[in-house]
Amino acid sequence: MLVDTIAPMTPDSPLLFPQRPRSARVGTITAPLLVLGLVAWAGTPAMAVPPRLNAPPVLVAATPPDEPADAAEGTAPAAADAAAGEPAPAPPAVPDLAYAAFDDGRYLEALAYATDQATAGSTAAQTLMGVLYQDGLGVPRDAATAASWFELAVARGDREAAFLLGLLYLAGDGVPRDHKRAAELFRMAAEKGQASAAFNLGTLFLEGKAVPADTVAAARLFRQSADDGNADAQYMMAVLHEAGLGVPQDENLAAFWFGRAARNGHVDAQLEYGIRLFNGVGIVVDEHQAVIFFARAAQAGNPVAMNRLARALAHGRGTGESAVEAAKWHLVARRGGVRDAWLDDYYQRQPVEVRHRAMDAAALWWTGR
Repeated sequence: MLVDTIAPMTPDSPLLFPQRPRSARVGTITAPLLVLGLVAWAGTPAMAVPPRLNAPPVLVAATPPDEPADAAEGTAPAAADAAAGEPAPAPPAVPDLAYAAFDDGRYLEALAYATDQATAGSTAAQTLMGVLYQDGLGVPRDAATAASWFELAVARGDREAAFLLGLLYLAGDGVPRDHKRAAELFRMAAEKGQASAAFNLGTLFLEGKAVPADTVAAARLFRQSADDGNADAQYMMAVLHEAGLGVPQDENLAAFWFGRAARNGHVDAQLEYGIRLFNGVGIVVDEHQAVIFFARAAQAGNPVAMNRLARALAHGRGTGESAVEAAKWHLVARRGGVRDAWLDDYYQRQPVEVRHRAMDAAALWWTGR
């Protein structure tokens, strides 16, 4: 998704930041799925660290055996309140110890609690056991054992386990690689509202893997996932509306979804949204906001965004002019593979002091300081 060269432009050019050809984005749709649900155009896993989507059962604390009799009778005022129309207070809950330990990074402790709960039939604990073995947390990584725990939870209808097991089948990790089984599991999880499963199933429909190629079905699933806040799905909704695949071609809706994904932290969307804000494509021109999104994507490591930010800083468009910052981002973008003859010339025309300061700033960026 990098732009190798950018033609020289003048500060007065109305298209200082030209949009990439639509085919450059749409063409990536046919890229194969990567391991564990990674999608080539998204560049991020559907779920990097699987969270607990089905909350563990709430354990209600019983009255201790040695509780005084009058303490047990303390429910009388609550009953009186209820009779007077006031709701009775909820009984105290005991936190789920396995998930509490997991959330704190105490994986051996989580394993001990989860083992007892899972063998006793807790669906949430069975899913957690699968996560621990899948990621090698507190135990050596064992995808086959993870799959066996996920299978138990799937049999009890757990959507999170269905999604995670689908990823294993998609990658052939601990189980035979089977896109058809993965699609079935993603469908089960998606029907229960699992956003990442809907995104992955939509990708299979888009690519025609294990299911017939169907852009309309893909768009429907992406929309479901996007409405639930999945940034990759929001980005794909923008791409589909831009290309008119499975949905009407609509630049306004493309800009809307690029904006949703950009504000949700999707780096490629931040670049695309910034370009649209700068050029006024599907949205009102706002150069200042465009530069903000270029800067976010640049800070996240996108070389094209670095180049766009360098241009803006060099021309003072949407931000204050800064030769040092412009030169810095140009150097970092160039090292990332983005060529720009105009900025090369701009850099060479700067005083030696500016070039040295820019090189120092770029070095700090490269070293992460």
